[in-house]
Amino acid sequence: MNILIICQWFPPEVAPIGVMLMELAEDLAKNGNSVTVITGFPNHPSGQVFKGYRKSLSTSEIVNGIRVVRCYLYTSPKKTFFRRVVNYLTFAVSSFGAAMMLRRQDLLFMVSPPLTNGLMALFLRHIKGIRYIFNVQDIFPDVAISTGVIRNGFLIRFLKSLELLIYHGAERIAVISEGFRGNLLAKGVSDAKIRVIDNWIDTGEIVPMPRDNEFARAHGLPGKFVVLYSGTIGMISGAKILIECAEKLKDRKDILFLFVGEGVVKTEIEEKARATGLDSIRFLPFQPRNILSQVQSSADVSVVTLLHRKGNSSVPSKILGYMAAARPVIASVDPDSDTSRLIERAGCGICVNAEDAPALTEAIETLYNDREKAALLGRQGREFLVAQCNRKVITSKYESLFSECCERRPK
Repeated sequence: MNILIICQWFPPEVAPIGVMLMELAEDLAKNGNSVTVITGFPNHPSGQVFKGYRKSLSTSEIVNGIRVVRCYLYTSPKKTFFRRVVNYLTFAVSSFGAAMMLRRQDLLFMVSPPLTNGLMALFLRHIKGIRYIFNVQDIFPDVAISTGVIRNGFLIRFLKSLELLIYHGAERIAVISEGFRGNLLAKGVSDAKIRVIDNWIDTGEIVPMPRDNEFARAHGLPGKFVVLYSGTIGMISGAKILIECAEKLKDRKDILFLFVGEGVVKTEIEEKARATGLDSIRFLPFQPRNILSQVQSSADVSVVTLLHRKGNSSVPSKILGYMAAARPVIASVDPDSDTSRLIERAGCGICVNAEDAPALTEAIETLYNDREKAALLGRQGREFLVAQCNRKVITSKYESLFSECCERRPK
């Protein structure tokens, strides 16, 4: 098969979706498929192009048997709504141009967000006849509407109509949870089009390590009970609740709250943390992928949070990293969310209601006082991940889906 993948993020960026797509592309190529990836110049999360790269209209290289085409996109370290929109639009236009220059592809695998990618998939289907699978990692525009990022009624109606048009034009829609499937069904999408395929992580790359490791020693973590929040600190994350938890636990001098990552609300959380005057809260930037096993393993417990009613349009990928390192997960999420259901299926942690700081604090104290239970939950998470969400199992499911679509007669 000749497979085209379009995603705005791709290694050396550490965005989880980019890493997963690199692994998917590598596995497809190893099985004899011809794979082309169209992506942007690496700049996430800083908004500044990485050293060794220089923006141009497009470049092409072969990486591990994959043709990687990098296209121009607007970048800026300033995280405003307008700049983000321009970033999305410039990539949409340049990636469309790059795709038009390619020889005929059997299938396009298009990742959302941003939703503008779906518009390009529609154009490519109608102009060049490329059928596409639409991969939904976050449900847009639902996320942007629920957080108040988009409030204009006309724009909301336009985006909702565009969303349905994209779904209608897709050969198949791959979603990452049953909750996402239910969301699409409620919008009138045919169940026959939808496939639920979990996200994954390479359990051979992220492995359990001792808590007292090189990363931990470099940051003075040994001897501390580390509560880790690792990954994107986004608008719907609700991560500010951890500052309240730290205040409630301030008398336990050995408990340290460690944030590792970046995001649009990180500065706000840092300011709130400084205002408390506590020295039990620490912030670090994203770490190199080759030490992620050390980073995740430095934790005693790992935390995921989401704002109330935001768990049905987003599933934080950070959970997979926690589970891969065999660390127990404490989640502050809605009980009917996909995140809660995943943790229950895996038996890997404790869930409390979203935005309930006292309950989250109590859950942290529970595992602080019962290290054997914490270790058991961590082991169970790792075992579930290896059996159900490992790289080989999930990429094989995608390859089967691609084959199914390529064997179907074009509409």
